[in-house]
Amino acid sequence: MDAIKSYLENMFLHLPKTPEVMRAKEELSQMMEDKYNQLRGEGSTDNEAVGQVIAEFGNLAELAGDLGISNEVSEIDFEEPAQVSMTDQDVERYLLVSRESGRQIAGGVGLILFGVMLLIILQSFADSGFFAENIAQAIGVGGLLLMVAVAVYMFIMAGIKTDQYENLETKIVKIDPYLRDRIKNQKKEYLPSFGRMIAIGVFLILLGVTILVTVSILEIADDVVLELLVAGLLAMVAIAVSLFITSGMKMSAYDKLLNEGDYTRRKKEEANYMQPIAGLYWTLVLGGYLAWSFIGEAWHISWIVWPIAGVLFAVISNIAALARQNR
Repeated sequence: MDAIKSYLENMFLHLPKTPEVMRAKEELSQMMEDKYNQLRGEGSTDNEAVGQVIAEFGNLAELAGDLGISNEVSEIDFEEPAQVSMTDQDVERYLLVSRESGRQIAGGVGLILFGVMLLIILQSFADSGFFAENIAQAIGVGGLLLMVAVAVYMFIMAGIKTDQYENLETKIVKIDPYLRDRIKNQKKEYLPSFGRMIAIGVFLILLGVTILVTVSILEIADDVVLELLVAGLLAMVAIAVSLFITSGMKMSAYDKLLNEGDYTRRKKEEANYMQPIAGLYWTLVLGGYLAWSFIGEAWHISWIVWPIAGVLFAVISNIAALARQNR
């Protein structure tokens, strides 16, 4: 019976919550429950009864006239974004690809941050007189570019894997009610782990920032030690970002399949609208970061571009969504 209720919720998910629609939903729920109890009383198994109920009452477009909500259903059908249907095997394959891609992207980001950390450490050694500054810069920049090249390869490979599922970000996903319930349970079981990984990542970043700021304010270390502390902060950021990416992509995969969180019908429409803006925006951010870092030799502080850019992008997204609603 739970599968029938879940299926019913999915049928009415995108309809307006008017009195007529709520009355129709209650009426259809009672009809489905009566039919289910009848079939069970006649000796049908739970699966057989659920399947027959869904087959008989599962098409809202056919029942809309009898329920008195033809206009509401026709309007939502006209406005409904494109849909994509997925089988059990499709879902399992997508979840596997999502996990693998998450690890690759996290590894790529970690490589870039460790490349920056290597450059800072070598610069601090050069400042201490261990070797010439030009040698430190040559090895540091060369190592960074090598790590960036490997990271880009990892990003491309991850993109190739996930490209076939790109439409899940902008289309409504239709899956079997049983499968939907199973994914909901998997998401519920994963939530505690997701919370712990986010909390650990935030703690690592705050710890690194606290140590660096405290040492700087108290002036208990020279510039070399401060540079090493900056490198340590970047190491903590790399670990934290890896936790954010792997856990976030796994949670996003569940949300995409369930049309929840950042992937509801309205959010998916906004994603379609923001895609061209996002591509240009992050390209400009990357160009600005590299220009500041190389030309201004500001690797020790230029990382701050990314959290600021993230906040600004959220503001731009909200402004764009408001502008679109007011058109």
